[in-house]
Amino acid sequence: MPEPRPTVAGEIVDESAHYSLKEMCQVCGVHAEKLVEMVEAGILDVQGERPTVWRFSARSIVRSRKALRLQRDLDLNLPGLAVTLDLLDQVGHSAGR
Repeated sequence: MPEPRPTVAGEIVDESAHYSLKEMCQVCGVHAEKLVEMVEAGILDVQGERPTVWRFSARSIVRSRKALRLQRDLDLNLPGLAVTLDLLDQVGHSAGR
């Protein structure tokens, strides 16, 4: 019997795309307050000085969705979420080497 092939999963990200807070809320299905909390906790990076002019990268969409899933599934608080995401990023970078 043939061995099963490994499954590769990923997301295609347009590096040049940027999104407003309102657009991020629509894409992620959350209220602005949730994303503001994530920015303040260092979970998401933004360009701009205040929420009305913030611009999120396409990578922020991927990270925010992952953060929301982790928070929902594991009931993590924001500091725990930040640490978990950073560790997952490190593991991902190590695996890619």
